Parts: sequence; structure tokens; C-alpha cells
Amino acid sequence: MSLSSIVHSARRKPRSLKHQFRWKLVPRFIWQSMQSFRITLLVWGLVTIGCIFYLSQWMNYRQVAHRIDSLETKHSKMFYQLELLEVETSYLTRPQRLEALAGKTMLMASPDTVQYQLSWVDVSSSAE
Repeated sequence: MSLSSIVHSARRKPRSLKHQFRWKLVPRFIWQSMQSFRITLLVWGLVTIGCIFYLSQWMNYRQVAHRIDSLETKHSKMFYQLELLEVETSYLTRPQRLEALAGKTMLMASPDTVQYQLSWVDVSSSAE
């Protein structure tokens, strides 16, 4: 055997080891898996950020909806109170009731027609 044939046989890859794991591929395998890991980590990071953003928007929407609901409830209560106050005001300012109150509590009498009628004589005499 010559030296060149020995060197050639040493460099030749055996066919039986063709499909076996090769240690010289370990750094490339690790690098590719790290690249895959980085891509996966990036994708899951973006998905997580998207989910957090969605949840924050959803929670904000729920808070706004709850606030609107409470304001609508408060508005309906205040509107009901306003209607009650309008009814009470219309009851308290009725002329018949005021006349009865003035007569009973303040001992006032309703004016006679003579008291609030003016004649041309009264007007002309007061002008002089």
C-alpha cells in the first residue's frame, strides 16, 4: 500500500457511518436550534404582548361599560326625582292651596273687587 492510498482511505467516509450522528455537526445543530429557539421566543413574545394588549383593552372596555351603566342608572334615578319634584312643586303652588294657607295661617282674606278696581275718576284724581 502506498502512502497516497492510506491517506485516501483515511479521508474517505465509510458507508456504514453515513446516516449516523456526526460529532462535527454538533455546533451547527446547536446553532440552528438556537436560531429556532430565538425565532420561537420572538413569536411567543409577540403573542404574549398581543394577549396582554388585548386583555388591557378588554378590561378598559369593561370598566367603561360599567361606568356607563352606573351613570345611566344614576341618570334614571335623578330623572325620577326631578319628576317627583315637579309634581310636588305643581301641588304646592296651586292657587286654591295657597289661598287656603293664606286664610288659615296668616289670617289673610281675599281682596274685594272694590279694592282692586280702578275707575277713571280715581286715576284722574290721583294724577292731579
